[in-house]
Amino acid sequence: MNNQNLKSLKILSIGNSFSMDTMEHLANVALSLGYQSVKLGNLYIGGCSLNKHFYNAENDLAAYRYFQNTGDGWRETPEHKISDALKECDWDWISIQHGTKDKSRYTSVESYEKLPALIEYVKGLAWSGAKIAFNMAWVAEPYSHHHEITSYNGDQMLMYQSLLETTQAAVLPAKGLDVLSPTGTAIQNARTTQLVDKLSRDGFHLSYIHGRYIASLTFLKALTGISIDGIKWAPEGVSEGEKQLSVAAANAAIETPFAITPITI
Repeated sequence: MNNQNLKSLKILSIGNSFSMDTMEHLANVALSLGYQSVKLGNLYIGGCSLNKHFYNAENDLAAYRYFQNTGDGWRETPEHKISDALKECDWDWISIQHGTKDKSRYTSVESYEKLPALIEYVKGLAWSGAKIAFNMAWVAEPYSHHHEITSYNGDQMLMYQSLLETTQAAVLPAKGLDVLSPTGTAIQNARTTQLVDKLSRDGFHLSYIHGRYIASLTFLKALTGISIDGIKWAPEGVSEGEKQLSVAAANAAIETPFAITPITI
């Protein structure tokens, strides 16, 4: 996408802490790349799974903390419903995020059982022009105590390969899905660089600076097709070289979403 004369960008995420990580720097990234205005929404429950999202939607529960950003930082509204957020405006994109707090798994096809029903619910309430995205998670660090990586005995590559297989089997075929953001692959790409020790804050969530920056770059390019090559903005603490590595990791994930690309800048 040509980055000239871009107007508004409106993205809503039905998510959890991983969508918080992915969207934290998104407003700054989008504005730096030429968007004139942004409206971001994130419906948050820590670790919320697809099953739980659908249960909350089906029962119209005010179960979410709703975070919003129009370019001047995040604001929070408690006790929010998915239905209210969907009807709030004419969202360009609505992204769905899976979580594992109820012992669901990123690497189990069964954990994605409610994805088609959730997409159908979203499309039934959102304006007709909204597109649906799915944000692919990243895998944990080998030392993490998260139940899924421990089930792979700390073998990050084994978990990543399983995640890819499950995503291709259970996410890509979902009716009504318009795009997959290969955020997890971008993080794996970055793990081939000198950024490897700067990507996680606790072995499971992304680091506040470098990890979240890469996720935002990947997510925005996946959804919009915008070129991120000339971005000038980066969070404080990201060097020019690290910015280039971050952009390269994101670009490579968009180009090759289901395999790791070693980054050699």
